[in-house]
Amino acid sequence: MGVATDHDLTPLLNQCGDEDLQPLVDYILNASTNDLTTSPGYEARPGAPSTYVSEIVYEIKTFGGNTFANMFREDGVPYREVVTDVAERLKVQVSEDDTVEEMESGILTKVLEDMLEKMSPEERQRLDEEFAEAGRAVGDKGATVPLSILILQGGVRLSGFMAYRLAAIVANAVARAVLGRGLSVGANAALMRVLGMAAGPIGWVLTGLWTAIDIAGPAFRVTLPCVCHVAFLRQKQAYKVAL
Repeated sequence: MGVATDHDLTPLLNQCGDEDLQPLVDYILNASTNDLTTSPGYEARPGAPSTYVSEIVYEIKTFGGNTFANMFREDGVPYREVVTDVAERLKVQVSEDDTVEEMESGILTKVLEDMLEKMSPEERQRLDEEFAEAGRAVGDKGATVPLSILILQGGVRLSGFMAYRLAAIVANAVARAVLGRGLSVGANAALMRVLGMAAGPIGWVLTGLWTAIDIAGPAFRVTLPCVCHVAFLRQKQAYKVAL
């Protein structure tokens, strides 16, 4: 097994604690095959992911490459290629000029768009109200446009504290859908209600993705959750404030 580094991924994960990294480990272990369980770092301290970040990065990059590419790349593909692949499979428009963070934003926005399409008008209205209340509770003046309109108008690039909260919503819902449990995030009561409201519709979105013939491969079941979680961790590091 190689020791992986990646300028987009390794420095970020090296700043994270065990609790934040554990979902990535669990997504990898969910796969039918992986090299993580036989890696020295995991075998030594399986419950301390911060001690084997390089092995986690290696696994994500390996799952992100196709079989042919991995035959010739000991460390898999660059993390940027992992994110690009996930974006393209979700039909998110990306360009060579986009940063990894911008592509992650596009992926989160796409998941949120699909979530909103699964909700009734009444559910969207309630979501808008709770999300606005969650922002007011922490003094976030943010956008005054309702969340559903902001996301569904298309072409939006999430930024600032708004990006932080929306990344938490998506990452939490993906964790509940894939792992059967949400993330341990500090959140006010209104945002906790939003997290609960989003979990069901995003779970339905993922079910549709898993059953789609063209993107139902086992690697995508790892890379999509991992990219969503990494996007959340990136925002969490950028905006270290209470949710």
